[in-house]
Amino acid sequence: MHKIKEITLSNFKFFHGEKTIDIDRKNVLIYGENGSGKSSIYWALYTFFKVFSKMYQMSKLFQS
Repeated sequence: MHKIKEITLSNFKFFHGEKTIDIDRKNVLIYGENGSGKSSIYWALYTFFKVFSKMYQMSKLFQS
């Protein structure tokens, strides 16, 4: 099983410049003030998994 240890966001929604977030723990709690970027982290992960899943499905089509 693969494990995500950190997330690096670069100019994505709330995050300007590059920001690395360490998530190498058993449980991760994301909290903060309104407008602090909590949803941006969620959308970054959602976008990654959506694109990754489509790429995986496409690669299965072209395997012999």
